[in-house]
Amino acid sequence: MKNILQLFIQNVVWRGLFYITSFILNLAIARHFEAAASGMIYYLITSYAFITLLLSVSFESAIIYFTSNQEIKKSKLFGLSIIWLISAGVLLLLFYCFIKYTHPESIYAKNSTHGFLFICGNLLIAFMSGFFYANKNFKFSNIIGIIINVLLILLILFINKTGLLSDNIYLDAYFASYLLQGTILAIALIKNSEFLSECSLPSKVELRKIFNYLMIVFTCNIIAFLCYRIDYWFVYYFCTPKELGNYIQVSKVVQMFFVFPSILAAVVFPLTAGGNKNKIKELLGSVSRLILIAYTVLCLLLIITGNLLFPFVFGDSFTEMYFVFLFYIPGIISFSSLYILSAYYSGKGRGIVNMKGGLIAMITIIIGDALLLPRFGIAAAAGASSVGYLFYYIYVLRIFMKEYNVNVKEFFYLHIDDMKKIKKIIFRDN
Repeated sequence: MKNILQLFIQNVVWRGLFYITSFILNLAIARHFEAAASGMIYYLITSYAFITLLLSVSFESAIIYFTSNQEIKKSKLFGLSIIWLISAGVLLLLFYCFIKYTHPESIYAKNSTHGFLFICGNLLIAFMSGFFYANKNFKFSNIIGIIINVLLILLILFINKTGLLSDNIYLDAYFASYLLQGTILAIALIKNSEFLSECSLPSKVELRKIFNYLMIVFTCNIIAFLCYRIDYWFVYYFCTPKELGNYIQVSKVVQMFFVFPSILAAVVFPLTAGGNKNKIKELLGSVSRLILIAYTVLCLLLIITGNLLFPFVFGDSFTEMYFVFLFYIPGIISFSSLYILSAYYSGKGRGIVNMKGGLIAMITIIIGDALLLPRFGIAAAAGASSVGYLFYYIYVLRIFMKEYNVNVKEFFYLHIDDMKKIKKIIFRDN
């Protein structure tokens, strides 16, 4: 149990620090470049992230899964990852050549170097980190990310002050940092293992296992990505760059709410996934209730202070954030509580439940954005996302309540001993 607790602390601490430094870096970029310019930067990053997801087919999930259960040798998975990375790089190069030839004036053609660095770097980071995580090493890859984030935060302070660093040079360094991070992870992985000497490829049977596993995982990740990000493209098309910048920063604040539930779901739940029904029902109910109460209180505080707080923190060009945030609140509370339940169904090999819930959310968001955003602006996009997240939560919660014979009052009624129940279930000797 001590080893489990150490892994939990390691994951929470280092991933937490990485998310904190990432948020500070985002804050520094937002304040320096202001709403309009930073909005375009993050819009491009979102597009690059989607291409990264398409090219990776979520293979990093297969690396973690099959390395952890030792069903496929990690040297074979490493060999396949190298082939995968080279193939993805070639496809990406051809794609950008095509874009530059057919649409030379598009923002994607003009920023093709940044896109290439970001996508290749993130593919490398994802695949190499997969091997570290599979070996229960949550520390190293996050430390590298933290160091790079801190350097980029410090670097932005010197823009236009020494004459040596301009906005364009900083952005070159920013996008190149992803490839640098991926390269460091690859070198560290190869140096401390026998991957190169034992490198091989999976057999046909093993390849079939990998791709069968990825079919559900990749589909779920695509749906999840679109639930989080598809509104960016609608806002980009219908609104001004300044409104886009304000909306994206609200979205990033919202995503910070999801960090702790995602860490909790990823680390705590597997400890009791094999437990009996009563144990699972107690844990999921207690954790969901505590997240619900805590985040409701936090959102109430931001309702009171946000009108002054957001411009103070992000800068004077972000005056539209507060109103948009208000429409996001129902989605924040429902989606944060959803994390524990969705982790349960993923852990039980029933990702189809999450997939259906995600589809409901995605369709709701698309319809809401298409109908409301052109008329009512970025607040409508936030409202559509909130309703989509709420529908997702209701769908999964109904299935859980039916399976465990739990009624609404029983699930949401806060018990004084909820925290004690969680500690007892996690730390008891079985």
